[in-house]
Amino acid sequence: MIFELDITLMAVTFALAIRFAVLAATLPLLDVRSVPPLWRLALAGILAAALAPAVASAVPPGSITLAWRPFVTEAVRSLVIGMMLGFTMNLVFVAVRFAGDVAGMQIGFSIVNAFDPMTNSQISVISQFYHLLAVLLFFATGAHHVLVSAMFQSCLSLPPFGDSELTGGAWHLLRQFSTVFASGLRIAAPIIVVLLLISAAMGVIVKTVPQLNVLVVGFPIKIGVGLITLGASLIYFRQVVTGMFADMPDQLARTLAAMQ
Repeated sequence: MIFELDITLMAVTFALAIRFAVLAATLPLLDVRSVPPLWRLALAGILAAALAPAVASAVPPGSITLAWRPFVTEAVRSLVIGMMLGFTMNLVFVAVRFAGDVAGMQIGFSIVNAFDPMTNSQISVISQFYHLLAVLLFFATGAHHVLVSAMFQSCLSLPPFGDSELTGGAWHLLRQFSTVFASGLRIAAPIIVVLLLISAAMGVIVKTVPQLNVLVVGFPIKIGVGLITLGASLIYFRQVVTGMFADMPDQLARTLAAMQ
């Protein structure tokens, strides 16, 4: 019995496993401490083994040798590519968390931050609520299928052991990060506008009735109106977030084009 080892296929599987492992470590519902690292590595290994035969044909001939230097260089390159793709995917969720922080501060929940054992950090209650809704919409709209397609397109656009300019992708993501604040304010706009009007009305009432204690009356009113507005604006939240998920394939394509 003769066993044959395809060095090209093994090297491509190794490079893709590193790329997908970094990507799996930053995905929603997978970037929490409750998901064992071994599961993430297993998921990355399965995807890498499934895509490696199709990607091996796109590898430049003669680019794979048994020297250690090309493997280390490709490991670092795959690590950077996976980080950039994961960062692009998380732009939506960062914007949603920012919107939750702004909305919670306007409602008055900024002092009731909770400790999240999954991320080992302090988070706003409204921010966590928005984040969970965004994760549910992520899977309900089929955006995870877009992720799998983007992973395969990244293998074809940026094949392992190839040449690419990753600095262009870094500058592109730096420009894209500026849109997080605009998107977050857009999501939290209904709560911001309504509570701004409530604050203006309370200011007029205090000037009219100076005996009224605005701190005693204003906080319950802002919390009540803020929560009502939060519930009423969930339809608007769904429209904005699903629109951002629909634009995700174009964002991933622009990121891959910038790294080529």
